Amino acid sequence: MRAHEFVNEAADYAGAKGMSQQALTTIPNAFVYPELDNSSGYKAYRFGVALAGMPEEKMDQNGPTGLKMVTISYTPAEEEILAKTAAHFNTPRVRLTPDGSDEPSYVNQKSPVPQNSGKMRKKNG
Repeated sequence: MRAHEFVNEAADYAGAKGMSQQALTTIPNAFVYPELDNSSGYKAYRFGVALAGMPEEKMDQNGPTGLKMVTISYTPAEEEILAKTAAHFNTPRVRLTPDGSDEPSYVNQKSPVPQNSGKMRKKNG
């Protein structure tokens, strides 16, 4: 079944009026979230992330940068692309973190998985 078979697109929020009678009687517990507009996916993204932890883990509705876009560059080439694109769009950017990255002390420096010498391989046959 295709979405257009049970949802009629509307310019504005149409609610259940935009759904076919068949959809209304066969799709259980369908909800629309009028505040989660597809024109800016950030709030819908945060909502989706929060779904994974509910109800035990409550999370902030906005991240530390709010609704602002964040980019990360690992290489000088990526940094150049980001800088030139920002200049092209005549949009300022604010540096959040310095260049380079270090592993935190809590990250394993050695793999916790022992090397497999082949002794553990399952023998066929």
